[in-house]
Amino acid sequence: MKRTSYVMLGSLLLAVACVGCGGDDIEIASVEGTVTMDGQPLANASVVFVPESGRPAGASTDENGKYVLSFGGERQGAMLGKNRVRISTLADPSEDDDGNIIPGAPETVPMKYNTDTELEFVVEQKKNIADFALDSEGEIQDVEESS
Repeated sequence: MKRTSYVMLGSLLLAVACVGCGGDDIEIASVEGTVTMDGQPLANASVVFVPESGRPAGASTDENGKYVLSFGGERQGAMLGKNRVRISTLADPSEDDDGNIIPGAPETVPMKYNTDTELEFVVEQKKNIADFALDSEGEIQDVEESS
């Protein structure tokens, strides 16, 4: 994967993690769902909804592939309207609060679902269920390409 793609994805995730960034007047609606790949739950994947204009919302899937989007702070959901959806398992190594190393994870999701996403979802003013059944067919971006 080109380094710029990782920077872009990282920037989106950072924006999602922003706490107390204002925007309480922005209209959002709850979004939750399940992500599977080849019929199996996709655990520990990031799911990011990117609206046509505005701040993204994101979540991580649990061991059953389930997620609930967070808009930031205490607000759960995503902005109303059409959103491009990016799903990725790529994670850089990090540390927990005690300084223990948390290993990174490679990308296992084809580019058609992340950097070159074909996924879209329209968030409506209701409880939205956004399930994604992915298949593993397709090119997976190689981290080493940009090195």
